[in-house]
Amino acid sequence: MQYVFIFIGGMVGALLRYLISTLNYTSSLPIGTLIANVIGAFLMGYLSTVAIQLFQKYPLIKKGMTTGLMGALTTFSTFQFELVKMFHHESFSSLLIYGLTSYIAGIIMCWFGVKLGGRR
Repeated sequence: MQYVFIFIGGMVGALLRYLISTLNYTSSLPIGTLIANVIGAFLMGYLSTVAIQLFQKYPLIKKGMTTGLMGALTTFSTFQFELVKMFHHESFSSLLIYGLTSYIAGIIMCWFGVKLGGRR
């Protein structure tokens, strides 16, 4: 049964990911991937913390939200591929800005999500 919840969460996360990725067309940086990963980092921190209390009675919903939704919304492989494309195009300043922004913002937002979730 957990696979059904993960599937549904993944379906929603993949759709959101696709919609957010359409923002990539307005910038030289892959803004859509950055936004999806930073939002996903925040939500993973928040939901993982809140899930301990909120979803204790409903572990399948937790699996659907974290493994399914967050797993499909965020994408490390796309992030890495975009960095490699920037390297091949010798866009080293964009590579550095995008890479550092993604990592630092992701860590900060995940930490903020954990802190916010812990206050509940």
